[in-house]
Amino acid sequence: MHPTILTAEASEREQRAVAASLARRGLGTGDRVALSVAGSPAYVSVVLGALRSGVVPVPLDPRLTPWERDGIIADVEPALQVLDEDALRALTDGPADGELADFPRARPMHFTSGTTGRPKGVWSGLLSDENSAALALEERGLWGFRADDLDLVVSPVYHSAPLRFAMGTLLAGGSIAVLPTFSPQGLLAALSLRPTSMFCVPAHLQRLFQH
Repeated sequence: MHPTILTAEASEREQRAVAASLARRGLGTGDRVALSVAGSPAYVSVVLGALRSGVVPVPLDPRLTPWERDGIIADVEPALQVLDEDALRALTDGPADGELADFPRARPMHFTSGTTGRPKGVWSGLLSDENSAALALEERGLWGFRADDLDLVVSPVYHSAPLRFAMGTLLAGGSIAVLPTFSPQGLLAALSLRPTSMFCVPAHLQRLFQH
């Protein structure tokens, strides 16, 4: 079964629904939303819709133990927690009438692995309209994101690199497809979609070559 393709146009509708939903919940610039749910196309739309509203997503590994997650939540003090697929869909399924900036006004707050102690949130601050446009366009030029791209997401989207590739593709007018979980069989089947980009780590390639 192939992953669902999300186009930039469809994601834009979802992002506007996210912006409207967050505003109805009273969230505004600088507020944080903790996301502890499996990766999906809707997940990427929620992250982009939040960022273009000035709300900061905090992507978390959904496999964290309650103790690990609660420690991070206590540090972050999110205005909203999204802990399951229903909560995620509640943000994307409403009226698509929210207002969005042209580009993300912040970065997601990713947490470090905690190898030197407790995980720490990486906060980059809010961006002006000028700086947000400059950053998005710089990445588009560096990585070559194009409107005819299809980015196949095979890594967890709570990691920075695969999420940035997916967001950059959508912002350039391209499309994405997200594997729910990585497997060599799933990746090989998804290649029939003819993706133009895919962020991998060595472990992915090793498993693929051993298949």
